[in-house]
Amino acid sequence: MAAAHREPGNGRTVRVMSEPAHELPADDPARLARAIDDARRGVITHVAIGGERVAAIVPESVIEALRAAEDAADAAEADAAMDEPGQDIPWDAVKAELGR
Repeated sequence: MAAAHREPGNGRTVRVMSEPAHELPADDPARLARAIDDARRGVITHVAIGGERVAAIVPESVIEALRAAEDAADAAEADAAMDEPGQDIPWDAVKAELGR
């Protein structure tokens, strides 16, 4: 785990939570660019201001995996709802009840 590194005057840091952990000042464009390049290699960088994590630079593959997991959870929930006992309600009846 990375230790907090506070830059004098601004209190902003960037933390890389891979092994070994790196500390990068958030206001250093060159080092921030390297953190973005690290994301291409699968490294997640946590951005902290005043010691509090406020953002992360993550590989796009992480976002895609989160979206896929959410879609799978939604599909499973819909399948479970379809299997619940009860009367089927026609779509037109639902729209009429909602005033549409």
